[in-house]
Amino acid sequence: MCLLLLLPALQAQRIAPDTYWFFFADKTGNGYTVDQPEAFLSQRSIDRRAWQSLPVDASDLPVTSRYVDSLASLGLNVLHVSKWLNGALVESSNQQVIDTLYRLSFVDTVRWDHAKEPRYYPPPPSGKRFGNPYNVPPTYRYGFSSEQILQLKLDYLHEQGYTGDGVTIAVLDAGFYRMPELPAFTSAYSTDQVIAGKSFVKEIGQVYAAHSHGMSVSSILIANWPDNLVGGAPDARLALALTENPYSETRVEEYSWIAGAEWADSLGADILNTSLGYTEFDDSTTNFTYADMDGITAHISVANGMTAAKGMISVTSAGNSGNDPWRHIGAPADATNILSVGAVDQAGLLASFSSRGPTYDHRIKPEVSAMGALTAVQATDSTARLGYGTSYSSPMIAGATAVLWQAYPALTATELMRRIIEAGDRYNAPDTEYGYGIPNFRTAFWAITSTGVPSLTGQLKAYPNPFTTYIYLEAPGNLGGTYRMQLFDIHGRMVYATEISAPGRTDLPENISPGMYILQLDNGAEYFRTRIIRQ
Repeated sequence: MCLLLLLPALQAQRIAPDTYWFFFADKTGNGYTVDQPEAFLSQRSIDRRAWQSLPVDASDLPVTSRYVDSLASLGLNVLHVSKWLNGALVESSNQQVIDTLYRLSFVDTVRWDHAKEPRYYPPPPSGKRFGNPYNVPPTYRYGFSSEQILQLKLDYLHEQGYTGDGVTIAVLDAGFYRMPELPAFTSAYSTDQVIAGKSFVKEIGQVYAAHSHGMSVSSILIANWPDNLVGGAPDARLALALTENPYSETRVEEYSWIAGAEWADSLGADILNTSLGYTEFDDSTTNFTYADMDGITAHISVANGMTAAKGMISVTSAGNSGNDPWRHIGAPADATNILSVGAVDQAGLLASFSSRGPTYDHRIKPEVSAMGALTAVQATDSTARLGYGTSYSSPMIAGATAVLWQAYPALTATELMRRIIEAGDRYNAPDTEYGYGIPNFRTAFWAITSTGVPSLTGQLKAYPNPFTTYIYLEAPGNLGGTYRMQLFDIHGRMVYATEISAPGRTDLPENISPGMYILQLDNGAEYFRTRIIRQ
């Protein structure tokens, strides 16, 4: 007698009524290899990894198609397939078939460990990662957006010419109703900034149908409607992923989100904005518990935690349960290696509805906070309105992150997130309400001394350092010429400016106080920075 027949069938992981999740045991015979990523990723997605010295690994490989075909041949409706988690979400009312699926050799109870599989590091790409800053920065008339922009000191980066040009943000949301018709997006559609859109909810075929939530979120990112609304990153590009079904609340939406995130990755998105969260569902037997908020239990959180390893920054709403019995953050805000965002008002005080941390495993959540009370957004009737929710504080941080990344494209996703957290006004005393606080993006901009865009390879050389009365300067690549030299203090205030020739010696005034400064050289086309200390 076969021993297998004596074993009880393992219970399938029920996600919703007649809906189940299964892992695949491997990716054997899928026809792809990591050293040929162009077969399953866009060049931009490959380059994003290469810019950050990150590998293409086995989690990037498509699942084995014959495994999916085998499930379909058993009469199962395959709703979603995930390559990151290597599994499938299936639908069937035939419980007998569901109960015996674990007897298939390619079905497993746990996620495949791809870490043991080969990796491939793409060669460094040529050219520039993001767009150049404006030589003459635009003068934005922020209108109703003023308070939310100024609270993050994001206007300062705009004044330096950084507006998110070349950065792609994927918005994973509930719908983008009327978005091409509304005034906040006239500029974006005229310049083809909305690069793609796709629905991952089977009941809704069009991203511009159904709900308007994603449209309002997008206005916080890229609006350019003078005297009314201006987004945090007015020149960024958007990819629109409809992953939330506004007519029901089931765990199927977890896997719609995962499918949307994988799609965004394959397109080459740099930032994900998720103004969604999951705790309780229409079928209460599938509800999460607070103990599940550990970053490794909910599959949506596991996938969200993988984004930084692929070179993306995931910005996720903490949730709006602060006044509810649940009170805590939801999934996927509990993920590791992301920025979850709480909500404050225009005075910087916590919005009562903002979900609280920590995670169940005692990590600080949210990481940062931004304005999510009386936030200005586009309404469906072609007017601007004020709204509430961490749904709106999240895109504030996502847009600001895009602008800062344009300025410092050499930073990895992990390093940039760290810099943003360090710029929080509660960085030295974080808590479970504000996290590390409201980031000051002017501070973050000046705390980074790697070369901004446009750039040349190499470093700006300045010596002696510390200096007393003079300093010798040499631009990267020993690029000679005339430069404007500026000194900024640690608060970003310019304390001295002059014109110099480099390479060469420059004498500095005696009235420059002892301390640390940022030295910037600018020849109109190239910008170089380094830290120097006056003794």
